[in-house]
Amino acid sequence: MDVRLARPTDAPLALTLALDDRAHLIRGADESAQHGAVCTVLRALFPLAMRGRTWVARGGESCGLIEAVPRRYVIGWDITCLAVRGDHEAVLAPLVEAATDHLRNRGVPRLFARCDDEAATELKPLAFHALAREYLLVGPDRPVLDASLPDDSRYRMPQDAWPLHQLESAVTPGQVRQLEGLTSQEWSHRVRSMSEIVVERDGRVVGWIGWGQRAGPDLYQIGLLVHPAHRELASDLLRHALKNNPGRRFVARVRDYQQDVLGAFCEAGFTIQAEEVILLRHARVEVAPLPKRILALPHVPAPTVHIVHGGPGARIPPASRR
Repeated sequence: MDVRLARPTDAPLALTLALDDRAHLIRGADESAQHGAVCTVLRALFPLAMRGRTWVARGGESCGLIEAVPRRYVIGWDITCLAVRGDHEAVLAPLVEAATDHLRNRGVPRLFARCDDEAATELKPLAFHALAREYLLVGPDRPVLDASLPDDSRYRMPQDAWPLHQLESAVTPGQVRQLEGLTSQEWSHRVRSMSEIVVERDGRVVGWIGWGQRAGPDLYQIGLLVHPAHRELASDLLRHALKNNPGRRFVARVRDYQQDVLGAFCEAGFTIQAEEVILLRHARVEVAPLPKRILALPHVPAPTVHIVHGGPGARIPPASRR
């Protein structure tokens, strides 16, 4: 199996695989087929001008493509496209290994993937393991007639980045938090088209909701976080956002460990459209041993000490005056 970084001559193959829905095992989250295909072809045509890399594999009648991009604030890459035609067993392993070798040589320890259960079954034998399950919800299917904001609610401010990071850490299991490397930098990057509200109690942010960024032709993103000790906030925050956006359709991604948030979305009329698994493969970065070097210190002669005998006014020998 011939596996290599994509070159401009591979653009036709990259376009064909990117547009073939039947060949896809992984497609980037919230990306339309056309937008994802354009990015894949551009990475093949201009491999050094865009973030990420694309690898292609050819062998007989089988071929494949894997595309990965670096995370913004975390030392890890995400697979944004994985498509295979023909013999999956013969193509998948060389493709994944090529991407992992690239990361290993650059000191990047983790390769992430988001896919459905069928694709996860094919990737798990290649040293991928599941971190969490994620639900894609779309809605609501009915209008919200009444809603009121919780006490101590206010619009989000720039200085809320660290408190929001603390809130996200409080609702995320320790293993997921460590491996995904959550940072406050993610919350520092605000989207102007988003409306955001936080609930602050006892000097801590215990609830957050944000909505408004476009996720498709007629869909908008919405996100929700509540502290486990204040789970009653989830429904009130969500109903407020929906009441202020009548007729608008939203899409949300909720992890399986966010049961309170998942329940609030379902109660508000959202339906689960898809279930995906977050996978992780370790690149097993090896630290190169430092070469042993023996420092040769210059020879320093031992100092000569002259002992002078005699009382006050004794004469110092000439050699001691140097």
